[in-house]
Amino acid sequence: MKLKTSFCLLLFLPFLNPSFAHSPDLSSIMVYEQNGKTNLVIKSALTAFEEEIKYHFGANAYQTPEAFVELLVLYFKKSCVVVSNQDTLQFINPQIQLGHETTLFCELANMPEQIDSFYIKNALFRDMPNNLCELILHINGLPQKQYILDNRNNQEESCISNVHWVC
Repeated sequence: MKLKTSFCLLLFLPFLNPSFAHSPDLSSIMVYEQNGKTNLVIKSALTAFEEEIKYHFGANAYQTPEAFVELLVLYFKKSCVVVSNQDTLQFINPQIQLGHETTLFCELANMPEQIDSFYIKNALFRDMPNNLCELILHINGLPQKQYILDNRNNQEESCISNVHWVC
């Protein structure tokens, strides 16, 4: 029985890769409309957020989860920008849900009804060399598709509407 268990373990061991679960290099950002409001959600591994805070504020910058959240909100406001029709949108009431997968949520103020241009930059994880951020836009008037933000595109995407959207 012990030999059989060892054989099964060896058989499946190459397929077990802990780096896929909550990988600090991977994150997602979604901008969507719900109930007349435009929301922004960023999800990533807690370790990704922790490492960025340590890198920018120092290893002993916080002692409590509340202090960590305060620094994270400050860093988020400095590292992310959303612009629509050449107007920078404000982040309203950023909230953070800590966990293995940590979620940052906020409302975007003053999203225009008619969108002619849209720009987003999420530089929260720019210091991680292999970072990839999946961007999903689900806003009326914008092309609904996936984008990848990484170091090659400076963690940013812009879309402009002539007759058709160009991103």
